Amino acid sequence: MKIGLFFLFKKISVYGKENIPKKGAIIFIGNHQNALIDAILVPTTNSRNSHFLTRASAFKIGFVSKILQSLNMIPVFRVRDGFRTMEKNFEVFDQCIEILKLEKAIQIFAEGEHHLQRRIIPLKKGFARIILGTLQKYPELPIYIVPIGINYDSHLNFPSSTSIYYGKPILANQFVNAKNPDLKFKEITNEVSNALKYLTLHVEDSANYDEIIVKLEALEVDYLNPFEANKLVESLETTSSKTVVKKENSNWFAPFHILAKINSVFPLLIWKYIKPKIQDIVFTNTYRFALITTLFPLFYLIQTAIIYLIFDIRIAIIYLLSSILLGIISAKTMTVSR
Repeated sequence: MKIGLFFLFKKISVYGKENIPKKGAIIFIGNHQNALIDAILVPTTNSRNSHFLTRASAFKIGFVSKILQSLNMIPVFRVRDGFRTMEKNFEVFDQCIEILKLEKAIQIFAEGEHHLQRRIIPLKKGFARIILGTLQKYPELPIYIVPIGINYDSHLNFPSSTSIYYGKPILANQFVNAKNPDLKFKEITNEVSNALKYLTLHVEDSANYDEIIVKLEALEVDYLNPFEANKLVESLETTSSKTVVKKENSNWFAPFHILAKINSVFPLLIWKYIKPKIQDIVFTNTYRFALITTLFPLFYLIQTAIIYLIFDIRIAIIYLLSSILLGIISAKTMTVSR
């Protein structure tokens, strides 16, 4: 997973890892703007043993289901999956309770759905119900929520960069009364929502969202720095929104990018065929990641084998290493548009 992410992203920056308790029950809650990539970034940037609540529709295909389960993913059912399937969530919640009892970690995207807007949408109550059920069964168990802000300079383009901010842990016990619970869970959902709004760019004004984004980009907002980006949103009314003329810098690595594309022509043609057929564009990077970890290395290995048969092992190894080097240069030096 880490190797795939290395070639998918230009840069991955992680902040606040010291906020993650080294022991004890944890619920990681992050914003959700990049489909499966969000779920992969969290466990690959911290050392806790985590399980993930993943929408059940991803488990429909047998071999895919086995792969996802091997990655500690747990199917969770939504209303759109059918009311009858919702009963299965009781088993899921019981499984989560026992995971927390073992002082492991659970990862939940409490917004309940992925989206491309740079804002935190209202949180679902599922995570709070899991906490309540756990404390009713194990009232002395401390449960910490670690909020995570996952930020992207571009959601869909390649190679984008990401910054992951782990916030200060929230002791869930102080917000959930196991004996006399508030089933609306307003206090804890507000606490977590506010933490997420601090760790990622949050545009509160949904009615004027598009206009605000245009102004932010005209001011060259740094999406990877949520603190400065949120300050910029607050000061938009007093900040000049004049268009900044961007300088077109020469990319001295362009010849290597061309070589990399020529060397990868068949996987790129397959990607060109697949990309327009992606029904939910939020999954664009998920599909790209899948090809990076499977099709591209397979293609290079096949070409390496052909070169070995035509020439010798030395030239084949040189070719393989050159292909890897070209991939690294492309991923780390290409410019990405928003």
